[in-house]
Amino acid sequence: MVQSLRLRSLFIMGASVAAMSAATQAAAQDSFTIEELVVTAEKREQSLQDVPVAVTAYTSEKRDILGVTSVEDLARVSPSMAYTNNDRLSIRGFGRLTNAIGTDPSVALYSDGIFSNSMADSSTPSLFIERTEILRGPQGTLYGRNSVGGALNIIGRRPSEEFQGEVRAMVGNYGSWRTDALVTGPIADNLRFLVGGSLERRDKGFIENIGPGGDTSAMKRYMVEAQIEADLGDNATARLRYTKFDWDDSYGVGNNHEAVISPYDTRSPTGLGNAALYYNPTFGFAGANVASSDPFKIDMNQTMEGKLSNHNRLQFDLTWDLGGATLKYLAGYQAYTYDTAGDEDRSSRQGLFDMPLGVFTAAGVSPDQRFFYQEKQKWWSNEINLSSNNDGPLHWIAGLYQYHQDYSQPQGLRVLGDDAMLTPLSLATRGPAAPNPDGNFLLVNGTLEVNSYAVFGQVDYEFAENWTLTAGLRWTKDEKTGTDSARYVSRSPTTAGLLNQFAAVPFPIAQGIALDFTTFVACGGATIAACHAIPAYANVRENPTGGLTRDLKADYDAFTGTLGVQWQPDGDTNAYARYSRGYKSGGWLASNGLTANPYADPEYVNNYEIGLKKTFGGRFQLNSAIFYADYEGFQAPLSVIIDPTSGATGTQFLNLDARNWGVELEAQWAPIDNLQIFGSYAYINAEVTNGCCFVDVNDPTASKAGANPIGGTPTARTQDLKGNRLPMTPENKFNFGANYTWDFDMGSLTVGGTYTYTDDQQSTIFSQDNYTAPSNEIVDFRALWKDGQDRFTIIGYVKNAFDEVAYQSATASSLTALGTYRQTVKLNFPRTYGVEFQYRF
Repeated sequence: MVQSLRLRSLFIMGASVAAMSAATQAAAQDSFTIEELVVTAEKREQSLQDVPVAVTAYTSEKRDILGVTSVEDLARVSPSMAYTNNDRLSIRGFGRLTNAIGTDPSVALYSDGIFSNSMADSSTPSLFIERTEILRGPQGTLYGRNSVGGALNIIGRRPSEEFQGEVRAMVGNYGSWRTDALVTGPIADNLRFLVGGSLERRDKGFIENIGPGGDTSAMKRYMVEAQIEADLGDNATARLRYTKFDWDDSYGVGNNHEAVISPYDTRSPTGLGNAALYYNPTFGFAGANVASSDPFKIDMNQTMEGKLSNHNRLQFDLTWDLGGATLKYLAGYQAYTYDTAGDEDRSSRQGLFDMPLGVFTAAGVSPDQRFFYQEKQKWWSNEINLSSNNDGPLHWIAGLYQYHQDYSQPQGLRVLGDDAMLTPLSLATRGPAAPNPDGNFLLVNGTLEVNSYAVFGQVDYEFAENWTLTAGLRWTKDEKTGTDSARYVSRSPTTAGLLNQFAAVPFPIAQGIALDFTTFVACGGATIAACHAIPAYANVRENPTGGLTRDLKADYDAFTGTLGVQWQPDGDTNAYARYSRGYKSGGWLASNGLTANPYADPEYVNNYEIGLKKTFGGRFQLNSAIFYADYEGFQAPLSVIIDPTSGATGTQFLNLDARNWGVELEAQWAPIDNLQIFGSYAYINAEVTNGCCFVDVNDPTASKAGANPIGGTPTARTQDLKGNRLPMTPENKFNFGANYTWDFDMGSLTVGGTYTYTDDQQSTIFSQDNYTAPSNEIVDFRALWKDGQDRFTIIGYVKNAFDEVAYQSATASSLTALGTYRQTVKLNFPRTYGVEFQYRF
């Protein structure tokens, strides 16, 4: 397999060289040129070919031609980029292993210069987007916050000085349809507006539910947008933009678009992990898991939910030409509540049952369990920058930045229909504990407040003919405060024996009594005094509603920047060498069950890159980059042995080191008029360079007890992670496509297709096969008819034409009593097809 991939890599690079030679010969015979694309990757308008940074950019029109409508599509067709349906985006191997509150993403998203804390903005319908730019590698000077892997720069459509509008309508399989509308134009001589909206439905989900619940990955969304832009005299322009999203579907982000493809565990009376606090809901179940044979089918009595509500985004920008310099002010506010919930037991089993457990008979056990997760966020930011706007040899920019975030993240697991869970007893007093009205057996929560400040500057100086030196520096200060709380309520046979050490007469929990078990799970004792005796839990306090809470706080600061040189001997050649340093704030694992050691230090990346952007005669364009990155402090939640005698493990938030290097190629070729051939290739070698000794709790060898080997040689129980690949980093990724246009008197017809190969990739930092999403090959086809007056366009499309079953990620929990893993996969979209009509006026 490895040899075949290397051969494929050599073939692709060889084909690029051959294509370059052919394109050079063809260019001498024809004057057709590839269209220039202007970007703002360096916060000023430049041709994409002049920017000394690895950038992939898509105009709205190009997105329509390729069929790029979501962040999943962007990740699939862009080099060195990966995404899973839990808001985790990775570029060049820089990503995140957890969404737990207190941690930050590694790729920043900016919408019209305003930082966003979610990737959802990248799925805005193309009608409202002017351009999407993907900057690869650390952007630690101009973008700064959470950009160690790169940045997505979304440029929205602005109001027009001429009255115009557009309406779009799409219909497709799975009961899909979407309507978009936008109108823009002048109100007065110096005042313009833009209003529009989008309504989207997918009535039948991608994952068919044969049980009484609804399908998964159905969609019901709308979006509205309004802008007003004013000229404040001859030299200043101000714009106010408001956007609102609303989702009420079974797709969303998180645990919705996934399937558990392993058989039900029908033999063990206990669950796995946190689910072991309650009886196994599929014990003795006679049904079969249909997802084992077809991941696009499930059998559940509950419908998955993904709801975005109370969303509001407000942006303001002011641009003032001062003569020789431009002053910009950017302000943004965004708030939302996101809820996802669904069937935790992943079966259609309902009703109470009795479970024989030797001396106990567990009566009234409920097989119906539910997971729930909520994000409630709001943030605002302000940036002011001053930049040169002359044509001389010196270009510069300097600015100040401020960011504030408030965030809460309650989540957990609950059982439905078991009255015993509603009124648990206290482990310490044997009397009533705080009521548990939702029947939660796990409830964790965290709150977070972030204040971040930065000052930055960058200079580009043409010190000799065709040679430019770039130097930039940024200082960032991050202040974080928050809380971390958890409550565990247990009704499980595994806890019955443990109670003997706390009471002369054991609690008969198997007969229908539930216990607030928080102090035992977190600290190993019956009372809060047991927690206070452990330094990591010295500041925990009891919640009036049950469970424990602690305070968390940390401050971080760092200098980041860039230094590079650029050579442009002619208008078609741009060679550069660049060093960039990136920083991501340290943080903690909250809303994670009171992790014993929750803090992790910041991440730093030292990235060294050389690149060449070359256009041959206007017919062929090749952009290439070779990079090496020293990755210091990669944040990872990992299990370690905390009790050498018993071999007990606990989760800690730790920093590892890694190194990434790779090659990226992007090419466009127009061998003849009306034919466009394009492709990209990325090779990434991303490995952990140190990390010993950790326990994969889902590995069967990890069930063996052993002495604490931390800092020593790995044993059968622990693993040395050195040499393991970083998660979400396919070694090889290849995208190839072509389109041809026929011109007629009445209009033009463009037909095209795209092929994408994505190598297998790990979903975690361990190297189990069950954590590996296999390689996949996906093919799309599109046809576009445009009339001669450019008034309307008709698009027919087929995406994933051969219905490839592909996974974004694969994870597994411990071996069940059946000898199989509980494996969960996040799915790529199945085959979809439809037609879209666009009308412009």
